Amino acid sequence: MDVSNDLALECLIAPRNPADVDPNNRRTDPNLREQSMYRSLLSEMGAVMAVPALEPADTTGFSGFHFSFDVNATSISINNAYWSGYKQPNGANSLAGVRHVSGQFLPVASIMLRKGVWFLPLPFFPSLEVGFGASNLLQSSLFGLNGYLKFALHEGYHDIPIPSIAARATVTRIAGAPQIDMTLITVEGLMSKAFGAQGTMTFEPYLGGGVMWNIVRSNVIDTAPTFDLYRGDPSFSTTMGLPAALSQKVTFPTQDNIFRWRLFAGLNVHYAILSITGYFSYWGAGEDNSYDVSRLPGPADVGATPSGAAAACRRDNRDMSTICPKDLSYSQFSVGGSVGLRF
Repeated sequence: MDVSNDLALECLIAPRNPADVDPNNRRTDPNLREQSMYRSLLSEMGAVMAVPALEPADTTGFSGFHFSFDVNATSISINNAYWSGYKQPNGANSLAGVRHVSGQFLPVASIMLRKGVWFLPLPFFPSLEVGFGASNLLQSSLFGLNGYLKFALHEGYHDIPIPSIAARATVTRIAGAPQIDMTLITVEGLMSKAFGAQGTMTFEPYLGGGVMWNIVRSNVIDTAPTFDLYRGDPSFSTTMGLPAALSQKVTFPTQDNIFRWRLFAGLNVHYAILSITGYFSYWGAGEDNSYDVSRLPGPADVGATPSGAAAACRRDNRDMSTICPKDLSYSQFSVGGSVGLRF
């Protein structure tokens, strides 16, 4: 079995009778359980692909820049169905949201360029650092295109025990995943304190925390990718077959943005132009982690989308409440390192 961390969102949708279509000749939307598996998977994948915090609060200064190669690995709840699927009578697993997940930790390799830039040379105005880069989830075709902005609200005074303080924001656009449109935004605060050693090296521990918004929109997902619309299955060329073929094209309804938080700490060592960083972060569990999915309403108890709610939300006819897909993701942690040149 070939290992692949590529998304396979069509596998989150349980098999249906192709002839079982609604009056508009379309397959009905994925049910609330399937949408919850979709939301939970992408919540954990967002933590995997988010830009790690691999630098202290101090900027490079407006004349400096920092080029680095970064590697980090993030844990996933590999035993959950959205990663590994459900055990079938033949012993195989199916209905997982990835091809063949590589393991409990998903490694991401990145290159980043950070540059200090001139902002406003006025007292109490922050220093500014911008950056961009690219990352790849190993053993997959998923790439992240990363942008980075850091305001150093206070830096310097390294001869007295006052830490440097900064705020940073990152944005990541996911590429190589045609089934979804996904954007990750993080906003975080951090502080650090530099200590010199023998006038040749600088040790700078740092810590911080912040939040991530995962903005996901579903593209069209083909639940029968081996069937050519006109040639793959002979029945599709018939008058009744074409609607059945079109019913295999599914889109997950738009959900509310996914929200996660993280805490992190690290140590940067700077010698001449060489910069080395070690890093650890903890991601809090999804907001619905303790929810029992067996409590989700079945098809007979699901009503229309209430006014003002996200498209994926439905009315629960049992108590007339609004119920939305659940983020069941577990807490995660990341470890990583960076080697770079800082001028």
